[in-house]
Amino acid sequence: MRRRFIRSRQRRGANSGSVAIEFALIAPVFFLLLFAMLETALALFASMTLENGMKVVSRLIRTGQVQAQNMTQQQFRTALCNQIDFVLSCDPARLFVDVRAFGNFANSTFQPPIDANGNLNPNLNSYQVGGSSQNSGQNSIILVRVFYTWPLYTPLLGQFYANMQNNTRLLSASAAFRNEPF
Repeated sequence: MRRRFIRSRQRRGANSGSVAIEFALIAPVFFLLLFAMLETALALFASMTLENGMKVVSRLIRTGQVQAQNMTQQQFRTALCNQIDFVLSCDPARLFVDVRAFGNFANSTFQPPIDANGNLNPNLNSYQVGGSSQNSGQNSIILVRVFYTWPLYTPLLGQFYANMQNNTRLLSASAAFRNEPF
């Protein structure tokens, strides 16, 4: 009887480190996936925040409030920042606001935000709010585009999720509309 007890204790002792070794083998992959999911969720939440903020401030243009108040580009940017600052910073190196006015939808041409090399287009700072659609529709088609460069920190995620250089993802939101009569 005593012999069986000693053998069972020896077997238990031989397996005592196996759980720690298995965890050490699986932990890096587990934590990589966990952090990748969290970072992707944060980027999607930031993108939704950017889109909602853009919708709110672009409505100011559409209804003529920007034109009536003679709102400058910096004031418009501040209005956007007030909508998104709980998630995104308003750093001028990260947040870009591009507002363009057109006479009709057929003539609306604009540059893509990213070039072929994955660099941000430096000409994303136009501010043309247009006029009322009541005045023969002159420049009453408005395109509001907002861009934010979101850095990615999780290793290997940048290979699949980054769309710019330096492990960065460009978040964007846009709206095209005709100004209301005001």
